[in-house]
Amino acid sequence: MKVLHGTLAASPKMVKRFLREIEVVRRLNHPGIVEIYDVGELADGRPFYVMEHLDGLTLDVLLRQEGRLSPEQALDLLDPVCSALDAAHAAGIIHRDVKGSNIFISRGAPPKVKLLDFGIAKLMEPEEGPTGFTTAGRAPGTLTIMAPEQILGGPIDARVDVYALGVLLHRLLTGKLPFYSTDEAELLRQHLEEPPPRPSRRTPLPAALDAVVLRCLEKQPEHRYPSVKSFLCTLREAVGDPSSGRSSLPELAADAIAVYLDLRARTDADDLDDALADELGLALDLAEERFRDAGLTLVTTTGSEILAVRLLSCDPAAALRERAAVIEIAASLHDELAQRGRADGRVHPNLCLHAGQVVVRSMLHPEIIGGDLAR
Repeated sequence: MKVLHGTLAASPKMVKRFLREIEVVRRLNHPGIVEIYDVGELADGRPFYVMEHLDGLTLDVLLRQEGRLSPEQALDLLDPVCSALDAAHAAGIIHRDVKGSNIFISRGAPPKVKLLDFGIAKLMEPEEGPTGFTTAGRAPGTLTIMAPEQILGGPIDARVDVYALGVLLHRLLTGKLPFYSTDEAELLRQHLEEPPPRPSRRTPLPAALDAVVLRCLEKQPEHRYPSVKSFLCTLREAVGDPSSGRSSLPELAADAIAVYLDLRARTDADDLDDALADELGLALDLAEERFRDAGLTLVTTTGSEILAVRLLSCDPAAALRERAAVIEIAASLHDELAQRGRADGRVHPNLCLHAGQVVVRSMLHPEIIGGDLAR
């Protein structure tokens, strides 16, 4: 049974957090999340809930005992955690505090892994007031795992949990946190500004695992894995799990926005000289660079065409911002190419934007294999 401490029960904010945890856990009803059997109030008015009995230890304790884990052990532990998070995200809930002390490993064969403490979970809907640091100077969550957008108080979505998974995976593989300081301001600066360290700098690991961790820890959420499911699928492949073979990777439908660039040469076929061919090549190289820098995936490239696609967040507000960013990139690229074209007079850029769905196979880098926009 979990009872809110008497001192905390005097705080409406802490009571609200306690009741929020009950609401969230009961809504999810997932085997990877602790089950609540009963709720109520004691005679003195303190709220309580009765949950399933857990016999075992937290992941924090395990890491203090073991130091670090093998990639296979890390995958075995994160698989059920990701399943629980995926269920939460599907229900519109962000955990916001995915860390070792909130992951419980029960005794038994096989051991069961449970994700705990949804007390600061956030519903994926607008909130009143800032979501970052409060007037008391503390943001909801744990500083060592906090995503940059969480720190800054900007809009957040499920990708803050992906960031926390990256921190956790780094710690599982190396025994160390990617960012750490006893000075809070310095720790926040590291999250906001410092490139994350490759796990292989601290212990021998394949480059594929470096890539998984580093993508989770991207400063910009749009550069991280779009979902916990895609993170887990890629981690399985990086570890070498047979179940992650290319042919068995799940194919997922995703909303996306595509930019189609067609460079047209204003000339007769006989007039395609070396200078014009060079200009077409340079223009294509420039476009590819701009698209990649903006996080778009190149689906098709030819001698005069590029089709680039940006996967959109499942959060409507975030997807709207991402669409606007792609439109801005396309407009800027058009102006840049048109300026180049005026110097030669024979190269004319045509850009079109389309919104729709693509079919994605999750790999170390998302692979777009079909859908309306990829035809």
